[in-house]
Amino acid sequence: MNQLTQAEQEVFALAIDGPSNSEIHDILRKEECTIKNQRRSILKKPNTPSMTESVQQLQNLHQEPSQKLIYTS
Repeated sequence: MNQLTQAEQEVFALAIDGPSNSEIHDILRKEECTIKNQRRSILKKPNTPSMTESVQQLQNLHQEPSQKLIYTS
């Protein structure tokens, strides 16, 4: 599986909590179309149809439960 870029990690970390693209825009100050494209890219990497399934697959990759999945700046 490809790894997420830093920008994708930031969007992913917020998206797993369920905010809309508009809410993520307010937090990250990115264009909504950029956020939409990054979310689409995130879904393609683990080849899953939903953000929920992406989260599950990415979390399953980590063997140590104490390790954090997402590192944000």
